[in-house]
Amino acid sequence: LWSKLGLSLVFALFLFCVAYRVEHVAALPTVLVATPIFFFIVLWIAGVSLEEAQDGGWIPRPDPDPAAGWECFHLYNGFQGIAWHTLPQQIPKIVGLVCVVAFGSVLDIAAIQTEQPQPLDFDGELRMIGVSNIASGFSGGFTGSYIFSQTIFSQRQRVTSSSNGWVVAIAEFLLFLMPVDVLQFFPGFYIGGVMAFFGIDIMLDWLMHSRKKVSLPEYGLLLLTFFLVMFWGVIEGCAAGVAASAVVFIVVYGTTPVVDVRPGVCSTAMRSIEERAALMKLRQQIVCLELKGYLFFGAALQVSEKLLREVRGLGARWVVVDFTQVAGVDSTSARALAKLVATLRSDDVRITLSG
Repeated sequence: LWSKLGLSLVFALFLFCVAYRVEHVAALPTVLVATPIFFFIVLWIAGVSLEEAQDGGWIPRPDPDPAAGWECFHLYNGFQGIAWHTLPQQIPKIVGLVCVVAFGSVLDIAAIQTEQPQPLDFDGELRMIGVSNIASGFSGGFTGSYIFSQTIFSQRQRVTSSSNGWVVAIAEFLLFLMPVDVLQFFPGFYIGGVMAFFGIDIMLDWLMHSRKKVSLPEYGLLLLTFFLVMFWGVIEGCAAGVAASAVVFIVVYGTTPVVDVRPGVCSTAMRSIEERAALMKLRQQIVCLELKGYLFFGAALQVSEKLLREVRGLGARWVVVDFTQVAGVDSTSARALAKLVATLRSDDVRITLSG
């Protein structure tokens, strides 16, 4: 057992080094494809049969009676195989499941946005997840959201083409049709190493690298939620984390931000008559955005969209963002403001930060 666990950990660290040390886009896929092939070549050279490898636990035993995925529809037997009398008992679980999937989807989109240079359409992404779950439900499938780990993994490997999604969808559909147990072709350390690699990568981001990106209370909430999930379970841990976040929100984020849009603001600096005359001609194209209070995550997106609409409506060419009266900014608000600045710059609007 320990040798298999050790080999899985070594393979995970090797994948991590390849992913972050080798810049070629084909490096990691090549390792993932070549490793099982190399493993079976080693077995052949060592004279170890598949039965001996299976007895030793290095590769899983194949299912003696494999079935294609589509054969699960036989369980329905039309509508006669459905126990309708149990449906009312499932309603509370369905409501809870909808809440969990919706909440998880929002977190997935927010996490993916941090790795995405272009702004995502949150409403469009949530609608897509909803339509996908409806289609999955009508076809007898499971609820779900993004494959978060694979999405982040593809982005970091600079795989941006939509063909990536088509390849995954077509490959999984073919596996759904084929009566083959695919896991029998992969050694145990390979599967464990890939899962450990994803776990190490995500934990480094959210438990270590995030310390420099969030405030101390937010980081404390992150660690608290992590350990609660580890000891209490996913549902209970997330529920306790949400409750703790609400308490922190009430204590720390007690005041909402106030934003004043002030067009045509005059400067208090001493200038020459010529400079003041030039500024007076451009006065109506200058807008000052005064941010006040604590910029918290709840209003970050709305504030950024409101400011963008007002600045565009005023036809401003120069924008001064004044942080003088800002008490603090959380990470979500910082990203929203960064998005606002990037959008205005793409509109050829010059940005000046003050305060």
